[in-house]
Amino acid sequence: MSSHATLAAHLRTLTEDQLAGLVAMRRDATIEPVPKTVDKLAERLLHPSSMAGACALLALPQLQVGEAAAALGDGCTTVRLAGLLGVPEDDADLAGALRRLTALVLVWPRAGGLAAAHLSEMWPHPLGLGAGAADLLVTRNMTELRKLAKLYGVSATGRGKDELITALAGWLAEPENVRRLVAEAPAEVRGQLGDLARQSDSLFGRPGAMFGSPGMVLPWAVERGLLIRSMWNVSEMPREVALALREGFRAPFRPRPPVVTLEPIDPAIVEREAAAAATETLAAITAVVEAMSAGPVPLLKTGGLGVRELRRIAKASGQDEDRTRLTVELLAAGGLTEASQAGLTPSTAYDDFGGAEPADQLLEVIEDWLTMPASPLAPPDPTGPSARILYWDEEEELILTGLRALTMRTVLGVVPEGQATDPGTLAARLSWESPVLTDQSDDDLERYVTGIWREAHRLALLAHGTMTTLGRVLFDGGRDAARGHAEAMLPRSRDSVLLPNDLTAVVTGTPSAALLALLDGIATQESRSGAWTWRFSPASVRAALDAGYGPEDLIARLTEAAEGGRVPQTLTYLIEDVARRHGRVQVRSAGCCLCSDDETLLTEILNTRSLRALELVRLAPTVLISAKAQADTLAALRAAGYAPSGIRADGSPMIEVPQRRRAAPPPHADMGEGFSAPALGDPATMARRLLGHR
Repeated sequence: MSSHATLAAHLRTLTEDQLAGLVAMRRDATIEPVPKTVDKLAERLLHPSSMAGACALLALPQLQVGEAAAALGDGCTTVRLAGLLGVPEDDADLAGALRRLTALVLVWPRAGGLAAAHLSEMWPHPLGLGAGAADLLVTRNMTELRKLAKLYGVSATGRGKDELITALAGWLAEPENVRRLVAEAPAEVRGQLGDLARQSDSLFGRPGAMFGSPGMVLPWAVERGLLIRSMWNVSEMPREVALALREGFRAPFRPRPPVVTLEPIDPAIVEREAAAAATETLAAITAVVEAMSAGPVPLLKTGGLGVRELRRIAKASGQDEDRTRLTVELLAAGGLTEASQAGLTPSTAYDDFGGAEPADQLLEVIEDWLTMPASPLAPPDPTGPSARILYWDEEEELILTGLRALTMRTVLGVVPEGQATDPGTLAARLSWESPVLTDQSDDDLERYVTGIWREAHRLALLAHGTMTTLGRVLFDGGRDAARGHAEAMLPRSRDSVLLPNDLTAVVTGTPSAALLALLDGIATQESRSGAWTWRFSPASVRAALDAGYGPEDLIARLTEAAEGGRVPQTLTYLIEDVARRHGRVQVRSAGCCLCSDDETLLTEILNTRSLRALELVRLAPTVLISAKAQADTLAALRAAGYAPSGIRADGSPMIEVPQRRRAAPPPHADMGEGFSAPALGDPATMARRLLGHR
């Protein structure tokens, strides 16, 4: 039976809960449209991309057992796996690895052993071995196969080619059969076969293969199926033969993870550091957004934000460069900024974010960080293009998303409360926990881990080298469980302000969005570290009056926000004094002027109902002003039946030449190569439907 058929048969033996658990782990199996039958589910689970995704869920010892099973092929047993790995048959680590592989249906029961031949998709040359006997024998004709069957003592009667190949491969899979056969070979042949069995890599990257003319191969071994001649004059040793002849060989198996160094740490110090870090991060977000709100921040023509602009934002916001780098990346990852041709600006989504409670803000930022497509605090890549930020790479995004979750999960699991570690020993542990994921990082693993470590400390998930209470609650119980702790850790936003006599405003803690908007609208920020401070000045009060506030309204709103309702007399005098001088000179906008010596004509135009949209105003008997631009005013006058002429600013006539009109080119439709996330079906519903059709 094929792998698809035996897997489908195994899936039909599962209960509804077991099948739901399986597809919940193998989430790609639930991508819409979901498989409608068990056979289709087996087909999807055996797709190479699906198996690769399942292998990414395995720790190192589980992968090593999977590779050993791939080497042994269909029918491998726990006994044979234990012998290949050099452990007892009842080894607990081997049993645990097999349970995990079976739970993910990377292997499953088959005829007294395990189905494993399909794993060749993941390990084409497991343990440095060549192809299996079944794959090599398929090139032989029936006459040759019957000769081998007679030599092995395998019955060929009534068997087709596929059945006969399966029987021959099964005979070669028994190490004692191969060793007994090789013992009959001449000494020279035995030596050459032993060398070939231990060969992992040939000149052309094919293990267990011999290249050369027919006279250079081993006819004795070829006649007995110990070497199988294929095209291009290549003779290959089946992996079953190589395994039998590798005397004393043991497949790698590291069930014990690398040790993570630990040292004691006072939990109280950890929590104080976490609270301070969370407060500083939220304050930095507010400060950086304020610095960016003055106007679009120019982006590089080649993409991303340059170092010069980054340092300008850092200086304007009062933050260090690392803090600013992390903050700008977090804002972009959360959609709190928007990039356009004009540059980078805060988005309207930030207004909702700014109005949220600090606890909700912190948890939202952490969620954005977990999927952020960059690691701004990672040590610079010496081979990278530059130190610019907001320069995202899709492949790096996938790696970092997995690494952040893996790092947090590993620290949570191996670093107890009251103990701390450092990132130096963490990379080796992560490589053991998830080899597939960490291998994708290549030489950047330690750099990425260092960056993730630093960023997690800034976000209060880690502090002094250990997981904080916020981190433990969040990754154990989810956001709802963590919100209460975040609320207790962070001070609530302040709605009141202290107004001393020196024309300053002081907020101890984080101001609410409403209070921040009020103070930013009437005063100039001076400090955001510790207490937030502002200073009132004639210019800042004038700006508030320009924004539409009246002096009475300003004083009333400040009284409502002031602690104890106390607004110092010096501030009241300042507002009233600026208000007395405000507006004594008025500046009115005008689109263009209408000039004529005929006062009667201008009066007629001024009173024409169809020209009211021009908002005409008489400045002098021979002068009107229009609120519209010159071209719009000329068009309106002509539509009303008048015959005006245009003049330039220097008084010379304006010549109007009709323009030849052309259709605008169609907008460019290239939206990049982004794809929306696939829709996933519900595992329980899917399991119920599948088992209803088995």
